[in-house]
Amino acid sequence: MIRLIVFIFSFLFSNVGSDQIIAKVGDKIISVQDFIERAEYTPRPFYCRGKSSIDKRIILNSLIGEKLFSIEMTKEVPIEIDNYLVGRRNQKMREVLFESITQDSFKKKNKFSHWKSLSSLEYSFSYLSISSDYQLNELQNEISIGKSLDEIFYLKTNSTNIPKRENVNLFTVGNRSLREILFSKIWNSGDIIGPIKTDDNLIMFVQIDSRHKIINMNQSAMLQVDEEIDNLIVTHLQESDFDIYVKDVMSGLTFELNPNTYLGFTNSIKEWYAKASDIKNNDGKSFLNIGNPDDVLLTLNDEEIHIGEVLDWMAVHPLVFRDGYYKELHFSDQLKYALADLIKDRSLNIESFKRNLDQDPDVLSEYEKWYDNYRAISHRKEIIEDEKEFNSSKVTKELNDYFIDLTKKYSQEIRINLDALEQITLSSIDMATYNKIGPYKLAVPLFPIITNTYKLNYGQPLNM
Repeated sequence: MIRLIVFIFSFLFSNVGSDQIIAKVGDKIISVQDFIERAEYTPRPFYCRGKSSIDKRIILNSLIGEKLFSIEMTKEVPIEIDNYLVGRRNQKMREVLFESITQDSFKKKNKFSHWKSLSSLEYSFSYLSISSDYQLNELQNEISIGKSLDEIFYLKTNSTNIPKRENVNLFTVGNRSLREILFSKIWNSGDIIGPIKTDDNLIMFVQIDSRHKIINMNQSAMLQVDEEIDNLIVTHLQESDFDIYVKDVMSGLTFELNPNTYLGFTNSIKEWYAKASDIKNNDGKSFLNIGNPDDVLLTLNDEEIHIGEVLDWMAVHPLVFRDGYYKELHFSDQLKYALADLIKDRSLNIESFKRNLDQDPDVLSEYEKWYDNYRAISHRKEIIEDEKEFNSSKVTKELNDYFIDLTKKYSQEIRINLDALEQITLSSIDMATYNKIGPYKLAVPLFPIITNTYKLNYGQPLNM
């Protein structure tokens, strides 16, 4: 469960712990980690984009304002938003489950210590991916008589455009099984490696086209690369250990699609995704010509699952289509794998509930963060009906005045730890963070545009 940083990113703590509380609004808590994530994981508006004490105070006021606006919001959360929040909670549960299962993975890091001596290598290679034993035997026979992958690909497709990857290094290889073999030794041009059973149960053959070495004479950069390799090894081991755990959880589970309904379901989903391709959060409900929701779509462990039930699943967990080789498959096959991954995540949810991870502080915080953000933004729309009146460069006087009124109203219920706030160091570089795995990609809600005032003339001291 890795988060992908799309811009260069680093935490910059001073002498303050990430779990330390920086503010309380009633029973709602804002920790130092919350503050850092909301300030660093998504772009801030112009009026608090710096790293000064004033910028930090505006950020804290905005987060406190988000909690206050949420408290003031009286309308019920719509069902589609409730589904979204439950989906967010479940995704966080699976992340916590991942960390729990893999907490000792680092103890095996010496297994890949040789990566440090091979990390300067970059390969360009051609590759073939197959999915059946028949294809495997046929391909191995061709290789055994001396044919190159280029020749085999041309014979099968009458094309010379064999799939290739250029300048692949230890960090960009993307597939654990391929990484382990490609960087197990030094390979030479013309070497054919395989069969490699990849993480997603495909079989690959790789032909080395070229190899070169990157020479880095900068001592500081070398130390940084060395640290990055250590982190990569731990992540690699974690993902491998979790994959073993998932296979154990899923062992014995049977999943069979109903051919009488699957084709129509596939066409409807494909049509809907085409029409909704510009919509970021598909709720899984507005499908066209979906057929009878009471029709059986699949059988799971001898239990018949109807179309309507699967749509309910998708309302909480939007489908995630696999990348790589899978993107070249027919849509009906892509959908089959997406449904299989949905079923896998539902099984992991069950395992998480068994471990009471729904009550884990990080999971509860995740739910509350998105819940408060939705309610705050909804309440803001009630205050300023025409949201075109403000943007990320300014906050209206009306909004600022309303925030100040709320701080006075709730002053006795607000606690602020100014010492912790002053010890936080921020970056002034715009950054955005996304979840690499899971249906919900944004790591944190967009920064709440609620106030640009820096004054903290309300609340009570929070002594830790």
